Amino acid sequence: MTQFAAHPDDGAAAATISADPAYVGQIRTTCVATMLNGGHALNALPQSASVNINCRIFPGTPVDSVRDTLVKVIDDQSASVTVLQPPPVASPASPLRQDVIAAVTDAVHQRYPGVDVVPGMSAGASDSMYFRNAGVPSYGIDAAFTKPDDTFAHGLNEKLPASEVEAGLEFWHRVLVQLAK
Repeated sequence: MTQFAAHPDDGAAAATISADPAYVGQIRTTCVATMLNGGHALNALPQSASVNINCRIFPGTPVDSVRDTLVKVIDDQSASVTVLQPPPVASPASPLRQDVIAAVTDAVHQRYPGVDVVPGMSAGASDSMYFRNAGVPSYGIDAAFTKPDDTFAHGLNEKLPASEVEAGLEFWHRVLVQLAK
């Protein structure tokens, strides 16, 4: 992390950090093939094929540069790369606000005293991109305390432990009351 912080363009440092699933999508743009389609029958060669590539675009990275990189990586003149509708919404990162950090820290410490609270970037999509583009800083705060193997985000078995429902409501109540003062 020290090497990456000093040299954000260091691909080897970024790869080392990205090897930990907790950091995927938080330090650079990531693209993953999520759906493949091709052919018309199980016993025939396909006449065409398509792939949907989902990209989590790092703040400040132009959508066109991601598309251009995909074209370069595919390196096939017969392939076309199309940005699907609705187009991605580029949006700036929200600045860190001490009042938000303090409210989250207080709520976390009510449940787990002394736990370090460290701001991070959410690697997921959010409707907050529209608010950020309108000049409204937006923050994603997760009230759940789970082990990495407990959530299965976006999987067929996505879940949240029942113990986190009531605890999450208490967390959000504390954060919102403090920020509303």
